[in-house]
Amino acid sequence: MLRYAALALAILTATPNLLATPALADWDKARLDQEIAAIERQSQGRLGVALLDLKDRKSWSHRGSETFPMQSVFKLPLAVAVLQAVEAGSLKLDQQITITRKDFSLFHSPLAKAFKGESNAYPLRELIALAAGESDNTAADTLMRLIGGPQVVTKMLRDGGIGGISVDRYEREFQPQVFGLQGFGWDRTVDEPAFRAELNALSPRKRSAALALALKDPRDAATPEASTLFLEALAKGNWLRDPAHAAFLDTVITQTKTGPLRIRAGLPLGARFAHKTGAGLTMDGVNHATNDIGIVTLPNGRVFAIAIYLAGSKADEKGREAAHAAVAKAAVAALR
Repeated sequence: MLRYAALALAILTATPNLLATPALADWDKARLDQEIAAIERQSQGRLGVALLDLKDRKSWSHRGSETFPMQSVFKLPLAVAVLQAVEAGSLKLDQQITITRKDFSLFHSPLAKAFKGESNAYPLRELIALAAGESDNTAADTLMRLIGGPQVVTKMLRDGGIGGISVDRYEREFQPQVFGLQGFGWDRTVDEPAFRAELNALSPRKRSAALALALKDPRDAATPEASTLFLEALAKGNWLRDPAHAAFLDTVITQTKTGPLRIRAGLPLGARFAHKTGAGLTMDGVNHATNDIGIVTLPNGRVFAIAIYLAGSKADEKGREAAHAAVAKAAVAALR
């Protein structure tokens, strides 16, 4: 098991000389306190940040124990849960999974956009890559249903000692509920144009009231500190036994093109970033969530987990993503 953990860590951080790196000092916490507070004011929302050094376990956080809506960040632990099912023998990476038009979820889905005919079969590994790498909602809901539902992901996290992350609903369920509308169960085909029309027809007062409640909802939510602990366990190889599975997932989340203007934009040239983003709708001038979590490997060999959650922001997309980049830049600068 130790051999697997060491190999998984090397795969995820891509720093062969990590163990030879001299001991490093603490984060400059006073500097971070000041800079992140200023960034939060500019973000016009509630900003949660956690940093965890993966060598010496030094940490820092801002609102680190507060709960934030995850949005698509959940797809990273989902991918881990699916790969655990593969390791348990209940699924195979190359097995074909049939998807019909009745299985389509809401919003972002490259799978649905490219869909032809009434049904298509996809290798399980492709669905994992679509969900964790391209944030495909149809792929994610299909995978979640395949392993037994959201509670399977949450149980995996609890069994692994992570208590601050809860996965509770399918995308097709919670996205409408953010604004107080009925979610789509599996007995109800998603009609996205009709849903959007219904959403737009709601009074701004009702939408705003529902969103205010959703921003406090403990379901499908995470704390920044728990998110970095999840990432640390991923880097250590605690979630997956097979190095090939760790390498596959690492490739997916390192090569993802989502969120280029968030954390990645604040990292120095040559840094490596394996991550998962999440984003919700903006209605009546308020954004549900703009998130990014991942493992950073700096050119000097320093490796740390970072989680940034921005909820209820009134800034535009450019401003929200700039807040992420500013936090990442401040984090790197505060390494003493």
